[in-house]
Amino acid sequence: MTANLDTTAAVPADVAAAAAARDLGAHRESYPAKTVKMILFALGALAVIFGGLAVVMTLVAARAEPGEGKVGATPAIIMWVIAVPLLAGFVFALVRSPAVSKQARLFQVHVFERGFVWVRRSGTQVYRWDEVQTLFAAITRVNNNGIVTTTYDYRIACTDGRQTRIREVHTDMKRFGPLLSAEVAQAQLPKAMSFFDKGNPVAFGDLTVTEDGVTTRKGKLVPWSELGGVEVNQGFLNLVDRNGKKASPRVAFGRMPNAHAFLMMVETILTRLRSA
Repeated sequence: MTANLDTTAAVPADVAAAAAARDLGAHRESYPAKTVKMILFALGALAVIFGGLAVVMTLVAARAEPGEGKVGATPAIIMWVIAVPLLAGFVFALVRSPAVSKQARLFQVHVFERGFVWVRRSGTQVYRWDEVQTLFAAITRVNNNGIVTTTYDYRIACTDGRQTRIREVHTDMKRFGPLLSAEVAQAQLPKAMSFFDKGNPVAFGDLTVTEDGVTTRKGKLVPWSELGGVEVNQGFLNLVDRNGKKASPRVAFGRMPNAHAFLMMVETILTRLRSA
Protein backbone atom coordinates (compact mmCIF):
# COMPACT_ATOMS: atom_id res chain seq x y z
CA MET A 1 0.00 0.00 0.00
CA THR A 2 1.25 3.49 -0.77
CA ALA A 3 0.20 6.97 0.19
CA ASN A 4 0.22 10.02 -2.05
CA LEU A 5 1.52 13.24 -0.64
CA ASP A 6 0.43 16.65 -1.80
CA THR A 7 2.65 18.18 -4.44
CA THR A 8 3.36 21.84 -4.94
CA ALA A 9 1.42 23.63 -7.64
CA ALA A 10 4.50 25.24 -9.14
CA VAL A 11 7.35 23.38 -10.78
CA PRO A 12 10.64 23.88 -8.88
CA ALA A 13 13.01 26.28 -10.61
CA ASP A 14 15.74 23.66 -11.13
CA VAL A 15 13.21 21.28 -12.71
CA ALA A 16 11.91 24.00 -15.03
CA ALA A 17 15.48 24.85 -16.05
CA ALA A 18 16.34 21.20 -16.72
CA ALA A 19 13.20 20.78 -18.81
CA ALA A 20 13.89 23.95 -20.79
CA ALA A 21 17.48 22.85 -21.48
CA ARG A 22 16.17 19.67 -23.12
CA ASP A 23 13.25 21.40 -24.87
CA LEU A 24 10.52 19.40 -23.13
CA GLY A 25 7.86 22.01 -23.77
CA ALA A 26 5.11 23.04 -21.40
CA HIS A 27 4.53 21.43 -18.02
CA ARG A 28 1.50 19.13 -17.92
CA GLU A 29 1.34 17.57 -14.45
CA SER A 30 3.41 16.25 -11.57
CA TYR A 31 3.26 13.00 -9.65
CA PRO A 32 4.16 13.07 -5.94
CA ALA A 33 6.70 11.06 -4.02
CA LYS A 34 5.28 8.11 -2.11
CA THR A 35 5.38 6.73 1.36
CA VAL A 36 5.25 2.95 1.21
CA LYS A 37 3.05 2.20 4.19
CA MET A 38 3.28 -1.55 3.74
CA ILE A 39 7.04 -1.58 4.27
CA LEU A 40 6.84 0.70 7.30
CA PHE A 41 4.00 -1.33 8.78
CA ALA A 42 5.82 -4.63 8.26
CA LEU A 43 9.07 -3.38 9.77
CA GLY A 44 7.26 -1.73 12.67
CA ALA A 45 5.08 -4.75 13.41
CA LEU A 46 8.01 -7.18 13.33
CA ALA A 47 10.10 -4.87 15.50
CA VAL A 48 7.30 -4.75 18.10
CA ILE A 49 6.77 -8.52 18.02
CA PHE A 50 10.42 -9.51 18.32
CA GLY A 51 11.15 -6.64 20.69
CA GLY A 52 8.32 -7.78 22.96
CA LEU A 53 9.59 -11.35 22.88
CA ALA A 54 13.10 -10.12 23.65
CA VAL A 55 11.85 -8.20 26.72
CA VAL A 56 9.83 -11.16 27.98
CA MET A 57 12.71 -13.59 27.51
CA THR A 58 15.12 -11.17 29.17
CA LEU A 59 12.86 -11.00 32.22
CA VAL A 60 12.56 -14.79 32.28
CA ALA A 61 16.32 -15.16 32.07
CA ALA A 62 16.82 -12.63 34.87
CA ARG A 63 14.57 -14.69 37.16
CA ALA A 64 16.22 -18.00 36.29
CA GLU A 65 17.69 -20.12 39.06
CA PRO A 66 21.49 -20.18 39.47
CA GLY A 67 23.06 -22.44 36.89
CA GLU A 68 20.24 -21.86 34.41
CA GLY A 69 20.99 -18.23 33.59
CA LYS A 70 23.39 -18.89 30.74
CA VAL A 71 21.00 -21.25 28.94
CA GLY A 72 17.99 -19.06 29.69
CA ALA A 73 19.61 -15.96 28.25
CA THR A 74 20.26 -17.49 24.83
CA PRO A 75 16.69 -17.10 23.44
CA ALA A 76 16.59 -13.51 24.67
CA ILE A 77 19.85 -12.71 22.92
CA ILE A 78 18.54 -14.20 19.69
CA MET A 79 15.36 -12.10 19.90
CA TRP A 80 17.38 -8.91 20.54
CA VAL A 81 19.63 -9.69 17.57
CA ILE A 82 16.51 -9.86 15.40
CA ALA A 83 14.57 -6.98 16.97
CA VAL A 84 17.31 -4.32 16.95
CA PRO A 85 17.98 -4.42 13.16
CA LEU A 86 14.23 -4.42 12.50
CA LEU A 87 13.76 -1.35 14.68
CA ALA A 88 16.76 0.35 13.06
CA GLY A 89 15.33 -0.44 9.62
CA PHE A 90 11.95 0.99 10.58
CA VAL A 91 13.47 4.23 11.87
CA PHE A 92 15.74 4.52 8.82
CA ALA A 93 12.86 3.98 6.38
CA LEU A 94 10.62 6.40 8.28
CA VAL A 95 13.05 9.32 8.44
CA ARG A 96 13.83 8.94 4.72
CA SER A 97 10.18 8.70 3.69
CA PRO A 98 8.13 11.62 2.31
CA ALA A 99 5.92 11.34 5.38
CA VAL A 100 8.74 12.76 7.51
CA SER A 101 11.45 14.07 5.20
CA LYS A 102 10.90 17.40 3.46
CA GLN A 103 13.69 16.52 1.05
CA ALA A 104 12.05 13.21 0.13
CA ARG A 105 8.86 15.07 -0.79
CA LEU A 106 10.80 16.74 -3.57
CA PHE A 107 11.52 13.40 -5.27
CA GLN A 108 8.74 13.79 -7.81
CA VAL A 109 8.09 13.03 -11.46
CA HIS A 110 7.24 16.13 -13.50
CA VAL A 111 5.65 15.47 -16.89
CA PHE A 112 6.08 17.84 -19.82
CA GLU A 113 4.91 17.74 -23.43
CA ARG A 114 7.99 15.97 -24.79
CA GLY A 115 9.27 14.07 -21.77
CA PHE A 116 9.59 14.03 -18.01
CA VAL A 117 11.93 15.12 -15.24
CA TRP A 118 12.51 12.76 -12.33
CA VAL A 119 13.99 14.29 -9.17
CA ARG A 120 15.88 11.62 -7.22
CA ARG A 121 18.44 11.40 -4.43
CA SER A 122 21.08 10.77 -7.07
CA GLY A 123 20.14 13.95 -8.93
CA THR A 124 17.66 15.36 -11.42
CA GLN A 125 17.19 13.16 -14.48
CA VAL A 126 15.60 14.26 -17.75
CA TYR A 127 14.07 11.88 -20.30
CA ARG A 128 12.53 12.76 -23.64
CA TRP A 129 9.89 10.41 -25.03
CA ASP A 130 11.75 10.16 -28.33
CA GLU A 131 14.98 9.15 -26.54
CA VAL A 132 13.52 5.93 -25.17
CA GLN A 133 14.82 3.04 -27.23
CA THR A 134 13.34 0.22 -25.18
CA LEU A 135 10.56 0.17 -22.61
CA PHE A 136 9.49 -2.85 -20.59
CA ALA A 137 6.22 -2.25 -18.76
CA ALA A 138 5.39 -5.05 -16.32
CA ILE A 139 2.19 -4.79 -14.29
CA THR A 140 1.43 -7.65 -11.92
CA ARG A 141 -1.80 -8.09 -9.98
CA VAL A 142 -1.95 -10.60 -7.12
CA ASN A 143 -5.22 -11.56 -5.44
CA ASN A 144 -4.56 -12.78 -1.92
CA ASN A 145 -7.86 -13.78 -0.28
CA GLY A 146 -9.69 -10.91 -1.92
CA ILE A 147 -6.93 -8.35 -1.34
CA VAL A 148 -5.57 -7.30 -4.73
CA THR A 149 -2.03 -5.95 -4.82
CA THR A 150 -0.69 -4.35 -7.98
CA THR A 151 3.01 -3.88 -8.64
CA TYR A 152 4.52 -1.79 -11.43
CA ASP A 153 7.98 -2.36 -12.82
CA TYR A 154 8.97 -0.13 -15.75
CA ARG A 155 12.47 -0.41 -17.22
CA ILE A 156 13.76 2.22 -19.62
CA ALA A 157 16.78 2.12 -21.91
CA CYS A 158 17.61 5.27 -23.84
CA THR A 159 19.42 5.83 -27.11
CA ASP A 160 22.33 7.47 -25.25
CA GLY A 161 22.93 4.36 -23.15
CA ARG A 162 21.19 5.50 -19.97
CA GLN A 163 19.02 2.98 -18.16
CA THR A 164 16.59 3.42 -15.31
CA ARG A 165 13.85 1.60 -13.48
CA ILE A 166 10.74 3.17 -12.00
CA ARG A 167 8.32 1.33 -9.73
CA GLU A 168 5.30 1.93 -7.53
CA VAL A 169 7.55 2.73 -4.55
CA HIS A 170 8.82 5.80 -6.39
CA THR A 171 5.68 7.58 -7.54
CA ASP A 172 2.05 7.12 -8.57
CA MET A 173 2.62 4.50 -11.26
CA LYS A 174 -1.09 3.74 -11.52
CA ARG A 175 -1.39 7.13 -13.24
CA PHE A 176 2.10 7.73 -14.59
CA GLY A 177 2.67 4.22 -15.96
CA PRO A 178 -0.05 4.31 -18.67
CA LEU A 179 0.95 7.83 -19.66
CA LEU A 180 4.62 6.82 -19.96
CA SER A 181 3.73 3.79 -22.10
CA ALA A 182 1.44 5.78 -24.38
CA GLU A 183 3.84 8.69 -24.91
CA VAL A 184 6.82 6.45 -25.63
CA ALA A 185 4.77 4.33 -28.04
CA GLN A 186 3.57 7.46 -29.84
CA ALA A 187 7.17 8.59 -30.23
CA GLN A 188 8.37 5.16 -31.41
CA LEU A 189 5.57 4.46 -33.90
CA PRO A 190 6.65 6.84 -36.73
CA LYS A 191 10.21 5.45 -36.62
CA ALA A 192 8.97 1.85 -36.63
CA MET A 193 6.53 2.48 -39.48
CA SER A 194 9.17 4.27 -41.55
CA PHE A 195 11.53 1.31 -41.09
CA PHE A 196 8.72 -1.12 -41.92
CA ASP A 197 7.64 0.78 -45.04
CA LYS A 198 11.15 0.36 -46.43
CA GLY A 199 10.68 -3.41 -46.38
CA ASN A 200 12.41 -4.11 -43.08
CA PRO A 201 11.09 -6.42 -40.34
CA VAL A 202 10.56 -4.81 -36.92
CA ALA A 203 11.27 -7.06 -33.94
CA PHE A 204 9.49 -6.86 -30.60
CA GLY A 205 11.08 -9.67 -28.63
CA ASP A 206 9.36 -12.96 -29.51
CA LEU A 207 7.18 -11.32 -32.17
CA THR A 208 8.34 -9.69 -35.40
CA VAL A 209 6.29 -7.52 -37.72
CA THR A 210 7.00 -8.25 -41.39
CA GLU A 211 5.48 -7.44 -44.78
CA ASP A 212 3.73 -10.82 -44.76
CA GLY A 213 2.37 -10.68 -41.23
CA VAL A 214 3.55 -11.29 -37.68
CA THR A 215 6.00 -14.11 -37.00
CA THR A 216 6.63 -15.82 -33.65
CA ARG A 217 9.94 -16.80 -32.09
CA LYS A 218 9.60 -20.32 -33.53
CA GLY A 219 8.95 -19.01 -37.03
CA LYS A 220 5.17 -19.35 -37.22
CA LEU A 221 3.63 -16.73 -39.50
CA VAL A 222 0.23 -15.20 -38.91
CA PRO A 223 -0.57 -13.49 -42.25
CA TRP A 224 -2.14 -10.04 -42.31
CA SER A 225 -5.05 -11.54 -44.23
CA GLU A 226 -5.83 -13.81 -41.27
CA LEU A 227 -4.89 -11.54 -38.38
CA GLY A 228 -7.85 -10.02 -36.58
CA GLY A 229 -5.92 -8.17 -33.91
CA VAL A 230 -4.08 -8.50 -30.62
CA GLU A 231 -5.58 -9.57 -27.31
CA VAL A 232 -4.04 -8.68 -23.95
CA ASN A 233 -5.46 -10.51 -20.95
CA GLN A 234 -4.12 -11.06 -17.44
CA GLY A 235 -0.64 -9.91 -18.37
CA PHE A 236 -0.31 -12.00 -21.54
CA LEU A 237 -0.53 -11.08 -25.22
CA ASN A 238 -1.97 -13.25 -27.99
CA LEU A 239 -2.51 -12.74 -31.68
CA VAL A 240 -6.08 -13.57 -32.65
CA ASP A 241 -7.54 -14.40 -36.05
CA ARG A 242 -10.57 -12.77 -37.60
CA ASN A 243 -12.87 -15.15 -35.73
CA GLY A 244 -11.36 -14.13 -32.40
CA LYS A 245 -9.49 -17.40 -31.92
CA LYS A 246 -5.91 -17.45 -30.62
CA ALA A 247 -3.44 -17.62 -33.49
CA SER A 248 -0.13 -17.62 -31.60
CA PRO A 249 1.49 -18.75 -28.33
CA ARG A 250 0.95 -16.26 -25.57
CA VAL A 251 3.70 -13.78 -24.72
CA ALA A 252 4.26 -12.20 -21.30
CA PHE A 253 3.37 -8.55 -21.91
CA GLY A 254 5.76 -7.20 -19.29
CA ARG A 255 8.70 -9.07 -20.82
CA MET A 256 8.04 -7.82 -24.32
CA PRO A 257 10.17 -4.82 -25.36
CA ASN A 258 8.10 -1.86 -26.52
CA ALA A 259 4.88 -3.85 -26.21
CA HIS A 260 2.65 -0.78 -26.48
CA ALA A 261 4.40 0.32 -29.66
CA PHE A 262 3.77 -3.18 -31.04
CA LEU A 263 0.04 -2.86 -30.32
CA MET A 264 -0.11 0.52 -32.04
CA MET A 265 1.92 -0.68 -35.03
CA VAL A 266 -0.21 -3.76 -35.64
CA GLU A 267 -3.40 -1.72 -35.39
CA THR A 268 -1.98 0.92 -37.76
CA ILE A 269 -1.08 -1.69 -40.37
CA LEU A 270 -4.43 -3.48 -40.05
CA THR A 271 -6.29 -0.18 -40.40
CA ARG A 272 -4.26 0.64 -43.47
CA LEU A 273 -5.00 -2.75 -45.06
CA ARG A 274 -8.73 -2.57 -44.25
CA SER A 275 -9.05 0.83 -45.90
CA ALA A 276 -7.04 -0.19 -48.98
